[in-house]
Amino acid sequence: MTTRPPARASSAGPQSRRLTSRLARPPACHHWANLPTPVQRAPWLDGGGVECWIKRDDLSSPIYGGGKVRKLEWLLATPPFDGPEPLVSMGGIGSHHLLALALFLARQDRALHALVFDQVLTSHARTNLAALASLGTEFWSSRTRAGLGWSGLAYRTWAKPGQGGIPVEAGASSPLGSLGFVEAGLELAAQIEAKLIPRPARIYITAGSAGSSAGLALGLALAGCGTHLRLVSAVEIPIFNRILFRHKLRVVYAELRRRSIDSDGATSAAHLLHRSCVRWSIDHSQVGRGYAVPTDESRAALIRARDYGIGLENTYTGKCVAAIQWDLQHGRLTRGSSILFWNTHAGTDLSPHIRDDWEASLPPALRRRIERGQP
Repeated sequence: MTTRPPARASSAGPQSRRLTSRLARPPACHHWANLPTPVQRAPWLDGGGVECWIKRDDLSSPIYGGGKVRKLEWLLATPPFDGPEPLVSMGGIGSHHLLALALFLARQDRALHALVFDQVLTSHARTNLAALASLGTEFWSSRTRAGLGWSGLAYRTWAKPGQGGIPVEAGASSPLGSLGFVEAGLELAAQIEAKLIPRPARIYITAGSAGSSAGLALGLALAGCGTHLRLVSAVEIPIFNRILFRHKLRVVYAELRRRSIDSDGATSAAHLLHRSCVRWSIDHSQVGRGYAVPTDESRAALIRARDYGIGLENTYTGKCVAAIQWDLQHGRLTRGSSILFWNTHAGTDLSPHIRDDWEASLPPALRRRIERGQP
């Protein structure tokens, strides 16, 4: 075990700048997340004269931490997502989004219907799937992401009037859900203002469905906190790219405008970001062989982070840290600057939720593939 250097961490100081105070017509919010999440020095990541920090969203909730609770506390408080009906959404068999939905819906005695595709069955993905199945999730399964269309058709054919789930966008990255990360940007700006952390020259955050990164960019811009967001993609270029990210920025900003955000006259998302000196770029270098497929670099990042008490996984955050290390090793960052890694992974212990017989509740075809270790 590597000796842990001293690290200072703090969640004290300013209270989270609730987005509701800047909206004339704010939506409801459950306030499930423990905010603000701490910012912490990470000297084990330092390199090339660059000082590294971590935003500890892994500590955001004892139910299920990470970034998902920030989105769901807004989404599940607002019609049509706040009723007794089941919700239906999609993801890999080890999806953090689906797992977060299942855990928070279980607190409301509600059901999740999941359209899932196979992914590499790491121990982490298997644990997530076991918890999903144990929570009573109903599955419609396909082998590939492309097959989700057929799963969706089968689901719509199956669902009887009044029994189908209300659709939730992948990653809960709808404009409404993304407001959780608009608030996260305001929260970080308050921590910078309180001198709990120096203003980072670059913030590294994972990207897939892009609601987190788009919301964060807009929140920082609303606070006038100029920086560079480095979006480390977990998916291939056709699934996430500059065109799609600009679209996500536009629709989230449109949601803010619809709720009468106080944005000092910014006419568009691009105008707001430009005026506030918030820049962004996308890094696809860590995708490797595809979504949720571990790389040597992500595995190494997991091991290194674990030595310092930080839990990562191979789909998103391990690859994000790998991108940071690559940039540091190749001199891509300015000496004397500071950077921030936004840890969106939930470090929640899932073992209390997992039944011994969880595999029995899977669709037969998926269960056979799991038993053979095929995904």
